[in-house]
Amino acid sequence: MKRNENALAVNIPADGLFLAIEHNAGGDLSRENSVRIIKEYVDKYLDAKPDIVLLNVCYRRALTPSEVFDSFLYNIETDDDGFAVRGPDGKTKKTPNCTSSCVSKYFVTFFACASVLLKNGVDIYAVLTEYIREKGCKVFLSLRMNDGHHPNDPAINSSFALKDGSKHTILHDGVQLDYSQKAVQNYFYQYIKELLENYTFDGIELDWLRFPTLLPKEKRGDLEILNGYMRSVRALIDSYNKDISLAVRVLPDPKEVLGNGTDVCRWIADGCVDMVTIENFYTPANFEMPVAQWRKNIAEKNTANNAYKLFCGTDWGISCVYKYSIAMNPALVRGFASECLSRGADGVYLFNFFEENGTSSFEFVADGEKAYLKNCFAERIKAAKEGDGLPRRTVHMGLSNDRYPILLPPCESYEFSYTPKKPFGLCKIVVGCDADGAVSVDIDGRSLSGRREKVYDGFGYVPENEIGTKGEFIYAISQAAPHVFAFAVPDGVVSSKEMRISIKNVSAETAKILWIEIENI
Repeated sequence: MKRNENALAVNIPADGLFLAIEHNAGGDLSRENSVRIIKEYVDKYLDAKPDIVLLNVCYRRALTPSEVFDSFLYNIETDDDGFAVRGPDGKTKKTPNCTSSCVSKYFVTFFACASVLLKNGVDIYAVLTEYIREKGCKVFLSLRMNDGHHPNDPAINSSFALKDGSKHTILHDGVQLDYSQKAVQNYFYQYIKELLENYTFDGIELDWLRFPTLLPKEKRGDLEILNGYMRSVRALIDSYNKDISLAVRVLPDPKEVLGNGTDVCRWIADGCVDMVTIENFYTPANFEMPVAQWRKNIAEKNTANNAYKLFCGTDWGISCVYKYSIAMNPALVRGFASECLSRGADGVYLFNFFEENGTSSFEFVADGEKAYLKNCFAERIKAAKEGDGLPRRTVHMGLSNDRYPILLPPCESYEFSYTPKKPFGLCKIVVGCDADGAVSVDIDGRSLSGRREKVYDGFGYVPENEIGTKGEFIYAISQAAPHVFAFAVPDGVVSSKEMRISIKNVSAETAKILWIEIENI
């Protein structure tokens, strides 16, 4: 795989897989019907011709039938070293998992479906690893190394995490597993070993992004804790098959990643890791990934020049102003892919791109005087490998998860740089703010003319004080800001590789910028 070849990796979370079966089974969770449904569902991903499909095999509990790791059917008794306790017959000791008290109907439905299939002996991971590889695509198994969903629910959290006064967690509250403890390392190590024994696949991903607090604060400077663990995992994999890749997923800021005790650059230098995905946590998609800094940091330690691939990842949506989230539609996916690849990434990684109930799989479409929502589930996955010539949208967010609102006092400006992608085509800078006509825009000192974006029925701004406690899902920029203007970039303005964009407050009051986006057509 050559750099900038537009490689695509798609991580299909377990809830996407099991809910696809639940919602289409009509109550028939037999092996035959479940396998038919899940193959048809995964075909939608394979139609986009990804290079890698990653299957999420665990939260705090395994979705695979396991003899060493708590599942949604039962708890595994572990010893003081984190290994499964076995009786005289060699079998591990199990106790039934309790009934979930989780208040989330979403998770109860997903886990209930998974439990029924496990009881029926239906292992969708055995089915899919074989099926995906037969289709000519690589398949990785992805482990969430510190998932934090519903930690107060013992049916969802693991008995291991809650064991003996939560001694295996950093604050002894059952939430963040403490990887400075050998028992925690061993608990996942034996699960990786079980996966290697039971499945045929091309790679394993250790997802350190879900969630990145892994060590007590006072131990995060001891990088050898996780360095040594990664070497042991690599040796374990090599003992089965040296051709199996080891991948990791981490936050995008190299300093923050290192500060968490995860020395990814050393893992590459030690020959442990073959693939790194950098990604913001959850919905704040980051179009401005620090790829060059990662390359530099890796090169400083990777004196042996071990081969590796650097992917840039995005979740299903963009979170800008507090409580507002907009889904990644095809144009946004193209913009994200274009940005990452132009910065030197080896590929794009899509996470949480699945069709659970269609909510995040719709895009806003304006057609004359009317507008509507269109299901774009398959199209937005395909968009990650589509080239130039189609609409691309780039949201300006940077590394910050809470950049918006940007407060601009009267006469002050907010400036940032943008490098246009070729072919440039028609371009406009879209700015959403709290006041009508409050801002002007220029590029390299040249003023641009602005036009108010049309607001269609049902797609207008929702004030923050009218938003429910869980936030507002939006589809159009006009729903994120009360006043949205598009500033056209005329031919001939872009004379250099980098544009300096300046947004100035021309009003007498402090203005709030709620959205900045660049659209290329």
